[in-house]
Amino acid sequence: MMTHEKMVEAFGDDWVMRMPPATAERYISSEADRRILTEVGLPKMFTDLLVFGDYSTDEPRTVGSIFSTVTQERVKLGNDLVVASGMGGLTCLSGDDGRVYWYSPGDTKRNGALINSTLERFVATLHQVWVLLADLHPADESDVGRMLRALVPEVGEIDPPAFESPVKYWQLLMLFSLRSFASQ
Repeated sequence: MMTHEKMVEAFGDDWVMRMPPATAERYISSEADRRILTEVGLPKMFTDLLVFGDYSTDEPRTVGSIFSTVTQERVKLGNDLVVASGMGGLTCLSGDDGRVYWYSPGDTKRNGALINSTLERFVATLHQVWVLLADLHPADESDVGRMLRALVPEVGEIDPPAFESPVKYWQLLMLFSLRSFASQ
């Protein structure tokens, strides 16, 4: 089970945001999801404050309202709540099934873009990826492939359906991170 202490140990005390309980009660129906957002928290670097505000102080926003703001046209998407941004899109918690999905600008539906099967597994996967990548220093591009092949099975154990998703969010995130490290 993920805890605030584990997140702080990985990301630092100043970098983990938690949602106020009153806000979570108002917008999040799942008790398990409320616990993650109010007690465990999410790292700030995975939340783009310019796009959707600071969920530790502001009301949460939906993917439809954000894309409508960005594109200046009405976007008809569900009421999935944005919990993070990255990889050129938004990470959203579904109020319908409790899964975490990825949307890119212009999406009008989920398109099978599963990131994780629960918010807790999203946070656990995020934590594990961060901890594992912190210790890796690929020397060049040939190291990247080897390291990625070693990481995927280990991280994939947290939430196998997420690693079978066609979007391959975590695999791509790890690949881009490793490539970035190799180029430095």
